[in-house]
Amino acid sequence: MNREDRSAKLALLARHCGQGRGARFARRASGQPGVRFGDLAKLPDWLDATDEQRARIAAAAGLLRHRRAIDAELSGLRLAALAGAVGEPLFDAVCEAEAPEGIGPEKLPPPQRVLAAGTQLLEAALPLALQDRFPGARDDAVARDLLARAQRIVETLE
Repeated sequence: MNREDRSAKLALLARHCGQGRGARFARRASGQPGVRFGDLAKLPDWLDATDEQRARIAAAAGLLRHRRAIDAELSGLRLAALAGAVGEPLFDAVCEAEAPEGIGPEKLPPPQRVLAAGTQLLEAALPLALQDRFPGARDDAVARDLLARAQRIVETLE
């Protein structure tokens, strides 16, 4: 990570994880882990994205998570409902992308559950040091990978 990238990540971390003496004390007192240098590399660019951009990235991540089930689905009506929920261009872009290996259920859930899975992935990918602001933060590497792929897909559509 070059100096410019590190400075940008530090600024992002400062906006989302208080680093003053009081914040550090509160984190220790509540048993939450402190921020580590390695957490900088794990901070996603979408952390400062607008709600609309985050929703699109989450939708793409949810689609990627369920890609095996999408590929196996025979019902045109179910696929159309899912495409309608996320938008045709995003649905098509995710379906044209390389499918993740061995991830996701084999049966396609309703569109709301696919979108909810994407939203859960957003928080799961975040470092544990952000749990005070994002309770679902789990430092999940699989979620982080899916979201990085989802973000690239969304960026190609903009």
